[in-house]
Amino acid sequence: MIIVYASIILVAGSLIYLAISAVKTYKDTKPALASLSETAGRMQAKTQLIKTETDKLTETQQEIAEDMEYKKEAVQYTMDSAKASPESFKQIWKAVKGKKKRHPSVRMR
Repeated sequence: MIIVYASIILVAGSLIYLAISAVKTYKDTKPALASLSETAGRMQAKTQLIKTETDKLTETQQEIAEDMEYKKEAVQYTMDSAKASPESFKQIWKAVKGKKKRHPSVRMR
């Protein structure tokens, strides 16, 4: 019977030791978990900031691309007009000299 009582006491002592160890481990890991949680929060905030900056950068990049396309079209129009100018000057010169060839946009009244 002594063995049974000793076994019960040993099991009860083991359970008490287990409970004490679990509480001690919980108390020891609580600051580490809080630190990890705080670090995760900071990382989430930085990730959100990076995402916001990326969105702004993408928007600015799109605006620059649109502006470059507009300016490219304007320069192309100007170059096309400049290329057409010599022919217009020739037609005007011929008209001034009395030749009958006229530019299609000039109307006679």
